[in-house]
Amino acid sequence: MTSLLRYQFINYLRTYKYVPPFSIFILCLVINYTFVPNPILDSYSFTAIILFFLMGWFTITLFHAEDEEQKVITTLHAKSRKQYNLGIFIICGLIGLGLSCVSVVYPTLIGAFGEEPRFIHQLLGFLSHFSLSVLAIALSAIFTRELVKNNQNTWWGVLSILIVSVVIATLKESILQIKGLIWLFPPVHLSLEIMSSEDSIKTIPNNFYWQFAWVFIYASLVIALFFFLSNRKRK
Repeated sequence: MTSLLRYQFINYLRTYKYVPPFSIFILCLVINYTFVPNPILDSYSFTAIILFFLMGWFTITLFHAEDEEQKVITTLHAKSRKQYNLGIFIICGLIGLGLSCVSVVYPTLIGAFGEEPRFIHQLLGFLSHFSLSVLAIALSAIFTRELVKNNQNTWWGVLSILIVSVVIATLKESILQIKGLIWLFPPVHLSLEIMSSEDSIKTIPNNFYWQFAWVFIYASLVIALFFFLSNRKRK
């Protein structure tokens, strides 16, 4: 698995397909903290949403880094398509983890906030960024060429599901009127709800942990659905 991960990562770097989303990430991060001071959690919430969209971009370009012929050869070396796809998911997760850390640490290092961030701020900031990154990876994978033949449909599908997820977060109160329906939709609203707390927060309420946990669980279920559909498509 280590050799497969190394190959997939190096191959992705050679494609330079990571340059546009990574450049936009850096640009948004710098612009967001150009003027100081900034609120802590609100700022983290904004960059978490930016990362949510960009991780969809990273995911698609990672899954499509190889052409079909090269992918067949790599899959043979990986011994199974499941291993091949699992390697890509791991790399996507590592990218999300790294960018999440940068998003939290960078503004702290440059003193962009009105007050010194406490551990609770940085913990919430990291969980918000990383949970939305994993959710974006899961949702975007459903629209990769593993399951969708038309490349144009892939990009429209990813963009649509990510935008709809954010829109649902803003319409949460209306959707909640239909009992149980909110649990079927991507739980972006849970992360945004947590990050809407005041900067004066001193402890994390217990329900916050469950909310973040549900984001990860939901993403895991979508990834499991991806593997199920992928295996079924090959039969």
